Amino acid sequence: MVIAVAFAACTSDPEPTATPIPTATPEPTATPEPTATPEPTHTPTPTVVPYPAVQGIIDPSNRDWPREVELADEVVVIEERPQRVLAYSLGHDEILIALIDPERFAAVGPFAADPAYSNVADQAAGLPTFESGVENVLAAKPDLVLASKYTDVDVINLIKEAGVPVARTALESSSEGNIPNILLIGYMLGVEERALELVAEIEDRLKFVTDQVPPPNNAQRPAVIAVSRYSDSIYAAGSDTTEGGIVEAGGGINASARDGLEGHQVISIESIAAMNPDVILITQPVEYGANEFRDDLLNHPALAEVSAISEDELHVVDGRLYTTLSHWNVRGIEETARLLYPEEFSEVTFEDFEPYSGE
Repeated sequence: MVIAVAFAACTSDPEPTATPIPTATPEPTATPEPTATPEPTHTPTPTVVPYPAVQGIIDPSNRDWPREVELADEVVVIEERPQRVLAYSLGHDEILIALIDPERFAAVGPFAADPAYSNVADQAAGLPTFESGVENVLAAKPDLVLASKYTDVDVINLIKEAGVPVARTALESSSEGNIPNILLIGYMLGVEERALELVAEIEDRLKFVTDQVPPPNNAQRPAVIAVSRYSDSIYAAGSDTTEGGIVEAGGGINASARDGLEGHQVISIESIAAMNPDVILITQPVEYGANEFRDDLLNHPALAEVSAISEDELHVVDGRLYTTLSHWNVRGIEETARLLYPEEFSEVTFEDFEPYSGE
């Protein structure tokens, strides 16, 4: 976003002065001594855009190197701008694809190029990959490793013992929660301007959806559950889950959270019937049985009177948008809003997030 500021400097025309009365020519005085040549005025260096003070950045005004961040009760010193970055989680890879040039990746994780799980599979397909394990991480020769709170502490310690700095940053289930994380990563990698651009895009897209859907606790909001089935067990997304947050941000009521479920819980068919949702979202990949799960729900006699079944509001959605711990869950919010309020979004085209296109 470019903000243009125009300055206009104008003064009124001067009043005419009275005609001067001639005076006697003065006697010439001694020739004055020449004064010293004035020193040229120093041109100030343009001020960089102030960077937000987010948790973890010790001094956001420091735009030089080294930089320091405080993460997980320790200070991580980044001596110079990282050129070989490696992330130990898919969520971080999805964020990095949007922030840095492909040449700055030491490697991407094993799921980054998997279209069943990754929202950046096309962009990651041409990048070097690594398999899980300390030896494989070190073989990629990174100068900075990003890890999440879910990464095994022993793995992190072994990488650090090998002399590679590790930044363990939070990955959040909500889009708003990831904004500070994106700003923190942008600072660590020296791409502050790009991080600010991405955050502005996220905020604009979230506001657009929020302005179109009913406010929280509005009676017009439909009751929605997000479910998946693995190993014959049905899981519902309750409170404090990515799927649940997407449902609420997209204009629905998370019926699982409403009925007291926290996190991902195993539920029965009878529990689905008791919730009686208006809409059911199946969030697992098609490659792993989403369509079969849908057919079983449609044909189960215990669900015949459930509103979502009788009103044909059972949807297989793109699970990548609903389970990601990156800014891509904004796309899940957009698609949920479109499903719940088709008339409001019938003429809206939601675009995918673009990868970084140049430094």
